[in-house]
Amino acid sequence: MDGMTVFRINSPKVIHETIDGETVMVNLDSGNYYSLDNIGADIWALIGTGLPLHEIIEDVSCRYAGEREEMGQAIHQFVGQLQEEGLIVNGGSQVQRNEPTPAIMERPQEKDGRPEFEIPALHKYSDMQDLLLLDPIHEVDDTGWPNVKSDNV
Repeated sequence: MDGMTVFRINSPKVIHETIDGETVMVNLDSGNYYSLDNIGADIWALIGTGLPLHEIIEDVSCRYAGEREEMGQAIHQFVGQLQEEGLIVNGGSQVQRNEPTPAIMERPQEKDGRPEFEIPALHKYSDMQDLLLLDPIHEVDDTGWPNVKSDNV
């Protein structure tokens, strides 16, 4: 994965919302949903701005205390997981940037007082997969939603 690569959120197949620092995403193709908090949510927001991967690593290393090389490796691995799950796709290297969010513009410039870097984690849930993949118009019985047609009808 090249540092100049720009990723984009795989919209409209992936919907997402950030509430109180936690980002929740749903992959409408797989029916899986995911959550990110802390650094993972920050990286997700940075991906949404259209920054290339090397700038995401630079931004995170400015905001968090830790070894830059370790942060870069963890971010590469995390972005690979997001891509593997179909949550982001390669946007090439010439993607137009969106407006940066205020949190991105408020990077701490001094080393003291920065929170410690933690490896970002993608939490995956598949317990609602059947419901999220169900087509409520075509795959329900005569009584309607949420009653799924049985296979022997």
